[in-house]
Amino acid sequence: MKKNIVLTICMVLLAGCAVHRYRTDFEFANKLAKEGLWKEALYRMQKAIPGNDRSPALHNNLAVILEGLNRLPEAELEYQKAMKLAPKNTYISSNYERFKRNYGKNENEK
Repeated sequence: MKKNIVLTICMVLLAGCAVHRYRTDFEFANKLAKEGLWKEALYRMQKAIPGNDRSPALHNNLAVILEGLNRLPEAELEYQKAMKLAPKNTYISSNYERFKRNYGKNENEK
């Protein structure tokens, strides 16, 4: 019985650590991006992805970082992932529309 309780406590603590790590990397990446430290922000955001690939906010913020690094095709893919996960999110759709206005193809290029 004691062994089961100890194992349960350990599992709960480990689960808590995993969630905390994601939030820390995600939040730290956002802080770095706001400071224009795009490469480090990308590294931190990529560390936050495993196990959280269904987060629209993560894909949106990753797109912004990739945009800051001028990695535009990758940024567009991340915006599309974010939009697919949260099609009614006005913040994400606003970012993606701005991206398309700034970097979309001209009518002559189509």
